[in-house]
Amino acid sequence: MLNKRFPEKRAFITGGASGLGLAYAKKLARNNWRVAIADINEQRLEEAKLELEALGATVITLVVDVTSKEQQQDAADQLEQVWGGVDLVFNNAGIGSCGKLNEHDDEEWHRVINIDLWSVIHGCRIFAPLLKRTGGGHIINTASSAGTLCLAEMAGYNVAKSGVVALSETLNVELSTDNIGVTVVCPTVLKTNIGESLKGETNFEKNIAQQINESKFTPEMVADKTFEGILKNKLYVMPQNDARWVWTIKRWMPEKFTKLMTYLYKNRKWIYSHLD
Repeated sequence: MLNKRFPEKRAFITGGASGLGLAYAKKLARNNWRVAIADINEQRLEEAKLELEALGATVITLVVDVTSKEQQQDAADQLEQVWGGVDLVFNNAGIGSCGKLNEHDDEEWHRVINIDLWSVIHGCRIFAPLLKRTGGGHIINTASSAGTLCLAEMAGYNVAKSGVVALSETLNVELSTDNIGVTVVCPTVLKTNIGESLKGETNFEKNIAQQINESKFTPEMVADKTFEGILKNKLYVMPQNDARWVWTIKRWMPEKFTKLMTYLYKNRKWIYSHLD
């Protein structure tokens, strides 16, 4: 795995108590890594800690509101003091939000951008200097295919996740001289608990909740693809075939892509199949 590249075996994961974050942590735990999991849910943190320790990990749990720069800085300071730094930083915490442009008020727009974008900005700005001080490492940012495809009725989420993709692309070059790799993970729908953050107030949120419920793609599958990407120092990880194919169409035929998306939206196909 990554043990030869990172012999100290230290990882920090936001949103680490469940879903994709926990899948990352479990994979590392099976290789006897030291894993710091940060989450806002204290009960889930304690449950995850027991599970990870049983798999062989040394675990630190941190109750962190990822929208708080101060709390993320405190986490970094603690890990530098206790472990001397980290090797892998997973900026993974996030929420879902779906709806037409004006279906959400300003409060919801701020909520999704603060959690899905600002938390990643804070994480990169805080942990990149720590990685530099300790000789390098790898930053893994969880975005979404919403950030590359910008689907209808997901404006706030698209804006936040597009920002994560843009930040990752920038840092991939910017940090290359410091022995720091950057990977951005862009899945489509997978079976995870992000649906818990959906309020169910819009038709598209109900549609996505149904898509999540029916998905056969698990967080463990995404984690496997992500670690393959880290090993190869890949910038983009798009775990599912639909994510890769549609993104390819957009890059090579942008005008035809928009016509394809319009057709799928109007005819309630693909991601829109459960939209009333």
